[in-house]
Amino acid sequence: MHITLRQLQIFRAIAQNGRVTAAANQLSISQPAASMALNELEKHLGPLFDRHQGASLTLNDSGRALLSSASELVDRAQEIESQFVGSGYETGTLKIDASSTIGNNIMPRMLVAFSDLYPGIHTDLHIDNTQRIVERLAGFKIDMAVVEGTCLHPDIEVQTWGEDELVIICAPDHPLANTEVELEALRDERWILREPGAGTRDLFNEFIAGRLGAPKICLQLNRAEAVKQAVADGLGLGCISKLAVWRLVKAGELAIINVSDLVLKRHFYLLFNKKKYRSGMICNLSEFILRHQPSAGMTAADFQFHATESSAPNLSNQ
Repeated sequence: MHITLRQLQIFRAIAQNGRVTAAANQLSISQPAASMALNELEKHLGPLFDRHQGASLTLNDSGRALLSSASELVDRAQEIESQFVGSGYETGTLKIDASSTIGNNIMPRMLVAFSDLYPGIHTDLHIDNTQRIVERLAGFKIDMAVVEGTCLHPDIEVQTWGEDELVIICAPDHPLANTEVELEALRDERWILREPGAGTRDLFNEFIAGRLGAPKICLQLNRAEAVKQAVADGLGLGCISKLAVWRLVKAGELAIINVSDLVLKRHFYLLFNKKKYRSGMICNLSEFILRHQPSAGMTAADFQFHATESSAPNLSNQ
């Protein structure tokens, strides 16, 4: 049996993309070359994908069993190559997903500061809701993730990373703007919320929806920016992270309703796939993130990152 690293690299790319053509484009090779590599691999190991109409492929049981081992071998080989060209654990590209609050308000500044410390490590940030991020991480499509939603997936390792505070927002001319009320006072209000699967929606459902009976949800939007704009236009109330709205509140474009009998604090989490090899680059970034923990009520302006501070150590997974 002769299985090559190139075959495993192509197999992983096909598993991540679901199509041979997309995998070939990702690896900058021809589609026939990618197909040939997959055919050779399946000659040795048997079918690894279920074929569907339209050339799409999904992993079968054998393919899922192979994916974690193949990913680790490819990642280790790439790391060895980097070490022997003198770059150690400080060069390459990391794919990181973040949920909306973190991705829009914390990670851009943090990743720029990380890049100042490790200019050879490039980060590819993708923003989505927690549910879809967990699916991508479990499918080996990304290296790590930072989310505000709860994750119970058996293949995902969860590390707590600081606190966040949610607030009830309204238009500045709303009768309850900048007042303090009990939650019961909001029973007849209309709500504009993130979609199911988003961390803020999960928290709303857990701590607010049940106490209001049947809240009037007039809009579900899959972007925090859309929620903020709709609330600012007077279309209803929103429930969103203080991190995401402090600028608009300070500018007078949004207002906060203080609810005396409601505490809306939650944690941020750093996520890893338990079955994925944790390279030195991943360790470097995760250590950097963990050293800069947000606390509840903090605004994005409170985050300060200094590239001249003592650098995070180079770590390996040995």
